[in-house]
Amino acid sequence: MDKTIIFITNALSGGGAERVMSNLANYLIDKGYCIKFILLNGDEVVYPLNASAEIIVRPDIQDKDTMAQIKFLHKYMKKNKDALFVSFFTHQNLYTILAAIGTGVKVLVSERNDPANSFTQKIQKFGDPARKLLYKNKNCKKIVFQTQGAADYFDQSIKDKGIVIPNPLKDGLPEPYTGERKKTAVAVGRFNPQKNYKLMLDAFAQFSEKHPDYKLEIFGDGALRTTMENYIEHLGLTDKIELCGFCKNVHERIIDAGMYVMSSDFEGLSNAMLEALAIGLPVVTTDHPPGGARAYITDYENGILTPVGDIDAMAKAMCYMAEHPEKAQEMGQKASRIREELSSDNICEKWKKVFDDILK
Repeated sequence: MDKTIIFITNALSGGGAERVMSNLANYLIDKGYCIKFILLNGDEVVYPLNASAEIIVRPDIQDKDTMAQIKFLHKYMKKNKDALFVSFFTHQNLYTILAAIGTGVKVLVSERNDPANSFTQKIQKFGDPARKLLYKNKNCKKIVFQTQGAADYFDQSIKDKGIVIPNPLKDGLPEPYTGERKKTAVAVGRFNPQKNYKLMLDAFAQFSEKHPDYKLEIFGDGALRTTMENYIEHLGLTDKIELCGFCKNVHERIIDAGMYVMSSDFEGLSNAMLEALAIGLPVVTTDHPPGGARAYITDYENGILTPVGDIDAMAKAMCYMAEHPEKAQEMGQKASRIREELSSDNICEKWKKVFDDILK
């Protein structure tokens, strides 16, 4: 059995999916696989990789033309017909399957976000049918989903190719905190529309009226930072809400917070949310599609779920956490039980079984 796996990605410059790829690559190398990465649009590698992993940077990476990427992949695939090619992002999934046509190579793709929101409205009307058609292509051997809800978006012929494998937890997470918690609510994530931080800010404004001694700390950065700063000023909460930027040791910074808050309209399966659960934080999150939060949180047992877009419900849940500290701590302790289920070794072994089935 040829044990060559080639991951295809824009770059390895950051992001949850890229971290999962890197962790998986290191695990597979230890199991005797030959691992390569094709970087289509950049040459930066920020995650630690085993020295035997081969990095292939597409020539002319400044050329962002889609057809140039597909032609490069097609040519490379024809020379590496026994390898398994793996893509983690919807657009690249389509490019990879298109490139594989006529080569005979095997492809595995993974949906890492809510399939209903993978495309902009402008291209949804032809992007979604193209994806459903290409996922049925014979070169596409397997589709990995992060949640059952994501798999259920597709028809049965695609689901028959599918398997649900959640994200692994980051290695080296601190042990759950058990002492008295600070009067802070914390959040971690990119400043983009999907995260709906306006909902969080509005909910905190309501919450702050009853609990003026609490502060909100948001870790991350992105295109909407200035918009968020202006809105915080509009709410008159500049003394109570801090945008903390990107932080490498974020878990150490947030572990003793009073609660973790997430306001997303949709997600694939949020690494930040899973990590918050794993370190024992009391979590308040929207019950966002396609069901990543619901898959790991039982309402008022190990966290609180609120309807997407509901400011009042989020503010009420935050008040519950602040007003019932013993129950909040109990929720956090129960949440941390996911550490074993989602350990890196457990999840990587699930991936390995899928790869072995395809390559045999």
